[in-house]
Amino acid sequence: MQSSGKTPSGLSHPSCRKDVKPLNVLYQSGSMPESFIARQPIFDRRLHVYGYEILYRAASQDQECTFQDGDRASLSVIQNLFFSMGTELFTGGRKAFVNFTQNLLLADAPYLLPQEWAVIEILEDVEPTPEIHAACRRLKEQGYPLALDDFTLQQGDQHSLLGLIDILKVDFRGTTPEDQARIVQEMRSRVPLLLAEKTETREEFQKALEMGYSLFQGYFFSRPVIVHHKDVPVAKIHALKLIAELNRPDLNMEAVHAVVKREPALVYKLLRYINSAFFGLRHKVNSIRHALALLGEREIRKWATLTVYSRLTAKQPSELVKLSLVRAQFLELLADCVGMGAERDQLFLMGIFSVIDTLLGRPMVEAVQEVPLTDEIKAALLGAVNRYRVLYETALSYEQAKWDALSRISAELRIDPSALTARYLQAMEWTERVIRVQ
Repeated sequence: MQSSGKTPSGLSHPSCRKDVKPLNVLYQSGSMPESFIARQPIFDRRLHVYGYEILYRAASQDQECTFQDGDRASLSVIQNLFFSMGTELFTGGRKAFVNFTQNLLLADAPYLLPQEWAVIEILEDVEPTPEIHAACRRLKEQGYPLALDDFTLQQGDQHSLLGLIDILKVDFRGTTPEDQARIVQEMRSRVPLLLAEKTETREEFQKALEMGYSLFQGYFFSRPVIVHHKDVPVAKIHALKLIAELNRPDLNMEAVHAVVKREPALVYKLLRYINSAFFGLRHKVNSIRHALALLGEREIRKWATLTVYSRLTAKQPSELVKLSLVRAQFLELLADCVGMGAERDQLFLMGIFSVIDTLLGRPMVEAVQEVPLTDEIKAALLGAVNRYRVLYETALSYEQAKWDALSRISAELRIDPSALTARYLQAMEWTERVIRVQ
């Protein structure tokens, strides 16, 4: 998104400004860290999530993002994320790849993390000195998996670490196709897992798959596979229409009760949802009407939308569903920050349907015609610069760790970076909890 240097009209609200302390939604020990923290999925060959690389960047007090030294950045992630929020919610119980500098490896900082879920990622500029060898060997002996970042065939000195490495990461944007293939041929007998990093298109993923790579990192999974002249299945059309009905302003609660009562699967999902730890009710709910009353109209809309949506996305990679839910909740949480609280339901739907092109296998310009969104939000999803697009770009920049763009947008909107981080982590926590009870 091109910035005009001006804050879009209507997109500023004091609740998230720098001079107002944001709500502490996740941390009990004080305010949020002045940093951005995100995650990027890593898939296996069957498109199951193997783990997440943890991406982070510290922000200075004047909201101009600046890189702090790698030591402080890594320790900040370890302290503020894993010890406060917990990896179970942040990574869904999967592996967490954390970058370590030479100084931190020599200082035995990786031992702050449990070996059950931590992958120690050795940065490409770490010199393989005898001391580093000894540190890595001790980590291996203690059961920590080691990953080597940005490997190239020209890194002769780094080859001396290969006997200790479990995962070799190859930058697909920084190497030639010839080198990518040669690395597989020369290294697959020496390293258990080869990871193709920055596979941002379906074509890149397919090439890496055919070459023999085991793991894949990038946002290729969210890109649609377009099949021209493909009709949208009737079941999907019905699901989209039902979502449209659920989001009508004059929702009839008795009609919802009647629909749920006729569908055993919906009854099961509703009662499972209301009785889950997500709500923490003291007494078990056994009545459909009681469950609906406890939820309230707004939460019913959200629950029913998510339930229908889970059917709509049944054959998609689970990470695509998570991605859209994180976007949806993040956008909803941002609504009050920018004076759009009355439109948070529409912002939630914009996040949900931001992957509709991938779900339907059609270009976005065609796919958005099938969804229950306002013309302004449809225009935003198609790239038009308006107030919705600004928030959408905020979500995209955060999930893709485009910290410079995120810093600029947050400054324009007068949103404290710590408020963005708090809401993004809250959106991820909400998504992980909701996924478990769907």
